[in-house]
Amino acid sequence: MKSNFVINWRNCAFFFTTTVLGVVGGPIYIWKHGLTAVDVTMFLVWTVFTGMSITVGYHRLCAHRSFKAHPIFQFFCLFFGAAAFQESLLQWTSQHRNHHRYVDTDQDPYNIKQGFFYAHIGWLIFRKHPINYDNVKDLENDRFIRSQHDFYPLWAIAAGIMLPLFIGACTGNMLGAFLIGIAARITFVHQSTFMINSVCHYFGKSTYDQASSPRDHWIVALITNGEGYHSFHHRFPSDYRNGVKWYHWDPSKWAIRLLAFVGLASDLKRASEFQILSAALVADKESVERSLGAMPQKVQVTALTNLMIRYERIKDLLHTWELKVKEYAAISKQGLKESDAARKKAAQLQAKEAREQFLRMREQWADFVEQMAFKFAFQP
Repeated sequence: MKSNFVINWRNCAFFFTTTVLGVVGGPIYIWKHGLTAVDVTMFLVWTVFTGMSITVGYHRLCAHRSFKAHPIFQFFCLFFGAAAFQESLLQWTSQHRNHHRYVDTDQDPYNIKQGFFYAHIGWLIFRKHPINYDNVKDLENDRFIRSQHDFYPLWAIAAGIMLPLFIGACTGNMLGAFLIGIAARITFVHQSTFMINSVCHYFGKSTYDQASSPRDHWIVALITNGEGYHSFHHRFPSDYRNGVKWYHWDPSKWAIRLLAFVGLASDLKRASEFQILSAALVADKESVERSLGAMPQKVQVTALTNLMIRYERIKDLLHTWELKVKEYAAISKQGLKESDAARKKAAQLQAKEAREQFLRMREQWADFVEQMAFKFAFQP
């Protein structure tokens, strides 16, 4: 793929203007006029609507096809996604799919190896990669998606500027709508979104894949509707969740579940518990192997042997648990007679016992990985 740096003056002017108005003009406005309920409401509503349209609509629905949605919701995402001023859905999706396909290589549009600034915003100012729409042909035939792409400036101005200004005019506060509801909101949504490409490829934990740069960062998740669990997302991109654990902050996941509950979403894709646990175990093993890389050969051989024995043991327990769960599910689907209830009960108990054995071993595994990481972290 041909790649040349080209300065995008339109983006330069837009980022500079909105940032100055939001970061400087916003506080001056608040200092002189205070904040009204309308100002706060408009900022919060447009932040949530535009942010969710990107995370749920552009990202999980269209870029990764992690669920199906009703046309009404798709139009909502197109409208408020345009108001986020992050380009048309087709362009956004094309670049994002290339990011996943070529992550950490020269063909990655926002490759972190080009530097933190480049991954954060530099790639939008110094456009390096031409946009190739061959990877979004599954979306091009949708008439609303096509319309949003062909007339994107009109969609963006109508949804992101004219509508907030109209509401501001109706409430007698156009200046507040302009500085708080538009400039400050755009700046916040932009910078938080950009952190996924920069912070989440530079800081945090490589929970599910040690070989590539994506990392889980809970602080970024807080300001991006759950998108900060980036190691999980890159390992399981088709999963409608990013925060896979119950305590993970992931409003996008909850919104998709709510949409499914009311009949506006269906076919929610998710990786199995066993796939996720297996990926985490592999990442743990690779983390220890990397820690041992600089150790003397004799130390490496002993430690690696110990590591592999433990890894094979816990992997076997995970496999056994998965088999027992599948056996129980198969028996349950057979519609056994009441006389066969004992067989079903036995299968359920076996699955439960296999799970408990794995969980006990996983505690030991976690302690072992932590000890190995600490032991070799400061070795010369």
